[in-house]
Amino acid sequence: MGPLSRIFMPFIIVAIPVAAMLCYMYYAKQRPRLVAAKNEAAAVSFGTENWPIFRGNLALTGVAEGYLPASLRMAWRFETAGAIRSTPITVNQTVYIGSSDRHLYAIDLRTGQEKWRFGTDDALNASALYADGTVYIGSDYGTFYAVNTADGSLKWTFSANGKIAGSANIAELSEKHYVIFGSYDNYLYGLNTTDGTLAWKLQAQSYINGSPAVGQGKVVFGACDGQLYSVPLASPQDVQKIDIEAYMAASPAIADNIVYAGNYEGLFLAASLSGGEVLWRFRQEGVPFVSSPAVTDRYVLFGGRNKTLYCLNRTDGQMVWTFSAGGRIDSSPVVCGDKAIFGADDGRLYMLALDDGRQVFSYTLGKAVSGGVAVAANMVLVGCEDGAVYAFTAP
Repeated sequence: MGPLSRIFMPFIIVAIPVAAMLCYMYYAKQRPRLVAAKNEAAAVSFGTENWPIFRGNLALTGVAEGYLPASLRMAWRFETAGAIRSTPITVNQTVYIGSSDRHLYAIDLRTGQEKWRFGTDDALNASALYADGTVYIGSDYGTFYAVNTADGSLKWTFSANGKIAGSANIAELSEKHYVIFGSYDNYLYGLNTTDGTLAWKLQAQSYINGSPAVGQGKVVFGACDGQLYSVPLASPQDVQKIDIEAYMAASPAIADNIVYAGNYEGLFLAASLSGGEVLWRFRQEGVPFVSSPAVTDRYVLFGGRNKTLYCLNRTDGQMVWTFSAGGRIDSSPVVCGDKAIFGADDGRLYMLALDDGRQVFSYTLGKAVSGGVAVAANMVLVGCEDGAVYAFTAP
């Protein structure tokens, strides 16, 4: 051992235990934070137990409870034999989805395993609706089906004279329950849920492509005649019309007695359901809005075929931010806590921060995502034109 070694060795012998002690003290100080962070991650919760209709609720606002995590992992993938252009729904741990392969599928939410399938007469591009043990869905041929969720058996059918492209909705009046949907035969139908008999129907002047929203005692829907129709459930004949100026392919949303809707030529508006007056208009000339809006207490979000997601101030329609995707956005966004999630025709699932529109997470599915997203029971569900349903959960 040299002279220098003899000088510094005592210092080294003392320094090692001191360093160890300091490291331990630092770890002990940080451990509560690490444990808290771990517990916080384990406690991530998003969505209520069920998502029974394609926008989550009867008013079609597209808002889920809880908070989405900063990233997602794929839990399972279920394949069908045709493209999926609709939105999955889930109730009681079962996912229901229609495919263009002419089948309605029931899938176990946790495992992704098929429970049953039901064959139909044509492609199912409309999203399904669940109510009281029954799944309702319409086909491109115009047949509307009521299917028993217990075993996939048929309850009843109703024949429209045109394609059914949008999800049905449910309404209650004087202890009677009606299932309501539109068709390319220009009619909005109200059927008795018990047996599928016609309770009433209302004629528009062109195709009804989207889904009707239900709220404030009214059914609200758009048609390709450039009109928004507001129909009182107690008196369906007393129709109020709101001019939306052009063909409407998307579905409206209702919040606080106001309807929000966009048309195929770049107009998005907010209108009062009481008097029918337009409260504000937002324009992007020539941009088709096929995406249905998500409406929060502060914002309105929807996609355009110019590859842009828009976030507007709900009060006055002023733009808050925009986000550019890699493909057109027909998919309807869902807001969950401080994030928004949607798909696009570039085959990607996007998650954005709600406050400024910055991208938080994305996942490449491969083919176009034209249907919406469902958020329930700590799962994110989305269909894809590759024919598969994807389920995501927290990492």
